Amino acid sequence: MKIYSFRLGKGDEDIQQLLESLGRNERSPYIKNALRFYRDFGEKISRMAIILEKIEASGLSLPTPQKGVEPEAAGDDTAEKILIESLEDILSF
Repeated sequence: MKIYSFRLGKGDEDIQQLLESLGRNERSPYIKNALRFYRDFGEKISRMAIILEKIEASGLSLPTPQKGVEPEAAGDDTAEKILIESLEDILSF
């Protein structure tokens, strides 16, 4: 298999710090996965950024989520309460 390599230059301190934080055997898979991600999603992310800029330039504002508990979170709380009550009932026997 062909081997590819690259050198870090001025301004690449962030890349150096990231690569040095990885183990020796983790660097190559990390770089390959990053390249695959960029290949698969780079153009989509660029298009989304352009669309977002157009929305912001048009003066439209995106709706902000309401503060408070989201429905899914509320369901989780209810399920958790039921589970706690059930456990208390079992332990009270």
